[in-house]
Amino acid sequence: MVRRLYLILTLCLSAQGSALSAPVPDLEVLFLDASMWDKPVGEVLSDRKPLGFHWLSKERNDARSTRRGLRLWNLPVGETILRSRESKLHSFDISIYNRGDNGEMEEESFKDLTEKWHGLLVEKTSLEGEKMSRAQKGSVVSADRWVWKCPGAFLVLTSSKSRASRGYTPEFLKLSLVSVKYGKEIYEQRSGLTKSMARRRDLIANRVSSSNGDVYVQGVPMVDQGRKGYCAVASAERVFRYYGLPVDQHAMAQIAESSAQGGTNPANMIAALKKVAGRTKTRLLVHYELEDRKIRSEMKAYNRLIRKNKEGKEFREGATIPYQYFLSNCHGPTLREVRAKGTTFDRFRKQIRDNIETGTPLLWALQVGVFPERGIPQQGGGHMRLVIGYNSKTDELIYTDSWGPGHEFKRMSAANAYTATMHLITLKPSQ
Repeated sequence: MVRRLYLILTLCLSAQGSALSAPVPDLEVLFLDASMWDKPVGEVLSDRKPLGFHWLSKERNDARSTRRGLRLWNLPVGETILRSRESKLHSFDISIYNRGDNGEMEEESFKDLTEKWHGLLVEKTSLEGEKMSRAQKGSVVSADRWVWKCPGAFLVLTSSKSRASRGYTPEFLKLSLVSVKYGKEIYEQRSGLTKSMARRRDLIANRVSSSNGDVYVQGVPMVDQGRKGYCAVASAERVFRYYGLPVDQHAMAQIAESSAQGGTNPANMIAALKKVAGRTKTRLLVHYELEDRKIRSEMKAYNRLIRKNKEGKEFREGATIPYQYFLSNCHGPTLREVRAKGTTFDRFRKQIRDNIETGTPLLWALQVGVFPERGIPQQGGGHMRLVIGYNSKTDELIYTDSWGPGHEFKRMSAANAYTATMHLITLKPSQ
């Protein structure tokens, strides 16, 4: 017998049978508790342990479930993210499909999947839902969106695909539950993403100074990129969410043309960030990037030191060697002796200090493996991190990786960091 289920303060969903008969883990339980939006977020998770959520950081603001077999209304779904604000629930994002985790999908199959879920939501809510404009103000990517405004929350189905040489490439399909408080800002008032965005002058309040000399930015949300090569887009998502913009890595990956295996081309990433900056009232500033002439000069100096010290591998001068290949095969201490000195190194440290002082994290692209690092899932190759602090006493920078718990707050000597650096970038609110 079909009966109306009251989802979150009588959110208008109907389903067959009793909630008690729903298989576990099934995210249907998120639709059955009218009081969860007003509970402390830790209590919400403790009541839902079978769903497999785990905190993304020690701050316990956001959580993620990738439990195998996770389902919604007995249909398979993927990664599910819980987000909070001021210790209360903000939203849930349920991935139905995304290219990074699930691989390529045929366009026709993606269309069928979208129609299936849209029809299911119409059935469950007994409402048609409102089709949003693809060019909704503040949207990062053009996508099909349907919004169901219900008494307790907003339901949003987002279907996104990118133009390809033959038709379109499916990117992601997700279902979001957004609390009424925050949903009104984004959907009801048609204010897009930027209404609650932080202003530059407000960010300085997030800067913390410790007695040991650490100066760092607090409050940067954690995003776990998983096993995908999405370090760049995940890092960008963290910056945008720090500013209050609900931008996710799958939308960023679509713009940046990222692949799950190969990651993001640095040039594509910068081009993508420029596009996003134009849509989100932010400015992109490149503080450091490799220059061909300086690379050639450094390689010559490196070879001279290799011959002098008789340690490490010498590279053939005049040959066209990709700099990332050079970084991945060089003798780190020798290259550090060449690179980590002079005015360019001083400017690198000053850019970090100046931005951290204003509460601004920096996107840091580097080559992993130039110097050994413990406890990281990536032992080599290009990577992007966030620089969130510095310590002038120890001459270290403080950084964070988008790999979840245990990677929130780490440090490296400024000399080692600069030696492995390829780009240093900031995205700042334009006001």
